[in-house]
Amino acid sequence: MLSQYLLPIIVAAAVGALMGIRTDSAASRMFVIVCTGAALLTIVSTEFYKVVNYPWLGDPGRLSAQVIVALGFLGTGLIWVSENQEVKGLSVAASLWLTAILGILIGTGLDLVSIVIIVFLVSAYLISGKIIKWDKK
Repeated sequence: MLSQYLLPIIVAAAVGALMGIRTDSAASRMFVIVCTGAALLTIVSTEFYKVVNYPWLGDPGRLSAQVIVALGFLGTGLIWVSENQEVKGLSVAASLWLTAILGILIGTGLDLVSIVIIVFLVSAYLISGKIIKWDKK
């Protein structure tokens, strides 16, 4: 019974660490916390409605939806314009938002979908890095 809840939390922490690996140490911890928190909130919201057994009183997806809204506000604080008039922090904010969505997927038990998305994201990240280096030459 405990592994039913503990395993997704551990997986979410690992996914958060993987998503935040290219950032500094403080930001990488934030990725772990966001992904784990999103998974935990999703587990709590779905299990709460199973225990209460009143499906007509609410929607378990509403709590998870608020994670996305909260990350929109948090992401806004990560974006700034530098002295050179360049926009900075946009990719970190978008990555953090996407990490929360991955946490929600893990919390709902959609592990295979999460794995496919992670493989796609890592591949896209590696390919885009090579394209950027090639474009600067």
